[in-house]
Amino acid sequence: MLAIVVTGCGSSATTSITPRELTFPVLWAGSNPDGTPAAGIEPATIAVGTEGDPGFSMNLEDVQAKKAGTQWLAATASAAAVGTLLTGADQSAADLRYDITGAIDGPSGGAALTVGTMAAITGATVKPKVAMTGTISPDGTVGTVAQVPAKVRAAKKAGYELVLVPWGNRREFDPASGRDVSLPALGRSLGIEVRVVRSVAEAYAAFTGKTVIDPPKARPTITSRARAVATRTTRAAVVALRREFAAGSNLLSQQDRQALAPEVESAEAALAAGRIGLAYGLAVHGTYEVKRALAAGASRALARIKGVAAARQALLDESKTLLAVAEREMRAQSDPNGLTRGQQLALPMALGWYAYSEAVLTAYVSALGTGSTWNGPELERAAAVLGDIEASLRRFGPDAVAMVRASPGGGQGTPASTATFLSGYTNFLARAGDANRDYYVTVSYGSLDAKGGPNDIVPALTVASDTASGIPRDENSVQDEIIQAARATTYYVLGASVVSGASFGMQGFGLGEDPPAVQAPTLLASSVLQSAETVRWVASALQPAGANLGYALWQRQWADALYAAYAGTPMGPAAGTIALNELWYAAAGALLANSAQVNLKEPSGG
Repeated sequence: MLAIVVTGCGSSATTSITPRELTFPVLWAGSNPDGTPAAGIEPATIAVGTEGDPGFSMNLEDVQAKKAGTQWLAATASAAAVGTLLTGADQSAADLRYDITGAIDGPSGGAALTVGTMAAITGATVKPKVAMTGTISPDGTVGTVAQVPAKVRAAKKAGYELVLVPWGNRREFDPASGRDVSLPALGRSLGIEVRVVRSVAEAYAAFTGKTVIDPPKARPTITSRARAVATRTTRAAVVALRREFAAGSNLLSQQDRQALAPEVESAEAALAAGRIGLAYGLAVHGTYEVKRALAAGASRALARIKGVAAARQALLDESKTLLAVAEREMRAQSDPNGLTRGQQLALPMALGWYAYSEAVLTAYVSALGTGSTWNGPELERAAAVLGDIEASLRRFGPDAVAMVRASPGGGQGTPASTATFLSGYTNFLARAGDANRDYYVTVSYGSLDAKGGPNDIVPALTVASDTASGIPRDENSVQDEIIQAARATTYYVLGASVVSGASFGMQGFGLGEDPPAVQAPTLLASSVLQSAETVRWVASALQPAGANLGYALWQRQWADALYAAYAGTPMGPAAGTIALNELWYAAAGALLANSAQVNLKEPSGG
C-alpha cells in the first residue's frame, strides 16, 4: 500500500511553523585514493522557522570549502520543495536552512533530507539509529542511487540498526563479495535491517513512527460539467488527429504511414468504446507522433525544393509566430476573473503547456537566427519539435484551461491572500529549478554554457532559468502570480525530469523525440503509480471540504491510461515520458491545493 503524508487533510492541521533545528543522518559514498569504495554517515543540520526570508538557503561558503557542489545543492533544493509541499507548509512564510560538516556531494541525499525537512516542519521526533539513501522526485518517489552495499556497511560500522534503500536498489552488485546480492539479505548477514521503500512517505513513517492518512474513504469524482468538457475535448482531439494524418499523408513515408495508422485507429477505438481518459491519452501521444513526422517531412521537402537556407528561415519564422501565440495566450488564459480560489491555484498547472512552449520557442528563435549552422537532418528534428509545440499551444493548452474552468471548488478567498500564497510557492520552485539545472548541465555537459542541438533540453532550461530569475520576489496581482507560478512550476518539472530520469531507468530525455529505452521499467511504473496515488489521496481528502481537484484528476486519468496502454512496448518510453511529466504537474497541483486548504482560511462569513 502506497501512502502519503499530507498535513492538512486531517483535522489537526495548523498554519504555523514552530522554529526548530534538528540533525539528520545522510549516507554518502565515494572512492578511496586506491579506487576502493568509501562510504559513511554525514550529519546534516536542518533548521526551520518563519523569521528569516521565506525560502531555503544552504551554507554555501562551507559547502564549497568542503568540496561539496552542485549535486548537494540540487538535493537540498529538491528536499525543501518536496518537503514543504508534502507537509502543506506555507512556502510564503517558511524559512529553511541547511548545513553540512563534511565533504559530501551527490543527489543520493535528497530523500533523507526530504524526510528531515518534513520532520523539522511537523515537529516529529526522529528515531535514532535509522539512516537512508535515495534521490527524491517531485511526487515523493525515492529514486535509485549508487554504491548501496558500501553505504549499508558504513551504516553498520557507525552503529545504525535500520537502513532504508530505494526499491530499485533491492538487488545490487556487491564489490566486497564480487556478486549480486539482495540488500535485505546483505543486511541480515551484517546484523542490520535493510528495508526497501518506494516513497518518502514510507521513509517518514520509518523514521518518525507517525501514521499517514487513511486510504481514501470515497473515490474522488469529477463534476458532470468537467466530464462533459473532457468528453468534448477528447472527441475533438481524436477527430483532429485523424484529419491531420489523412491530410498530410503525402509528406509521410510508407514506413511512417504504417507505423502511425495504428495509433490513430487505437485512439478512435478507445473513443468509440467510451474510454475517454484512454482516448485522450492516446490522442496526445498520437498527435505528437503525427505532427513530428509531418513537420519533418515538410521541412525536408522545402529544403529539397528551395534549399537549406529557405528551410531554416521558415522554421525561424514559425518559431517567432508560435512564440507570439504562446505569450498572447498565456496572458489571455490566465485571467482569474470569475474563478474560485481553487481554480486560480489550478491554472498554473494548466498553463504549463504555454510556459514550456515559451521556453523552447525562445531558445529556437536564438538558435535559428543569424549564424545558425543547423542543416539537413538538424532542421528536420527542429521542425519535429515545432510540431510538438504547435499541438501544445493550439490544442492541449486550451483543453487544459477549459478543464480548470469547468472544475469549481476550493473557496473564494481574497485576491491578496491568494497572490501572497502563490508568490511564496513561485519563489520556492524557482530556487529548486536553479539547483536542478545547475546539477544537470554541469554533470551532463561540464559547462553551464553548453548550447546543444535541436533536441537538447539545455537551451530551454537556460531560457526557463533566465525567466525565473526575472520573477519579482514581491507579490503582484493574482493574474501575474498565476503566470509566474506556471513558469516556475514548468522550470522545476523540466529540471526534475532530466535529473530524476536516470533514477527511473529512463535515458534520452529531449525535445521532440522519443527516449530510446527504459532500462528499468519497474522503476518507471513505481513513479507513475506514486504520482497517481498522490493525486487520488489528496483529492479524496479535500473533496469533502469543497475543493474539487477536477483538473488534477483528469490529468491523472488520461496520463495513467496512456502509460498503461504502452507499458512494456517499444512506445513505452515515449508514453512514460508524457505520462510522468503530466502526473508531476498533477501531483504539484494537488499538493498546492492541500497547502492552500491549510494556510488560506476563508474570511468570516465567506
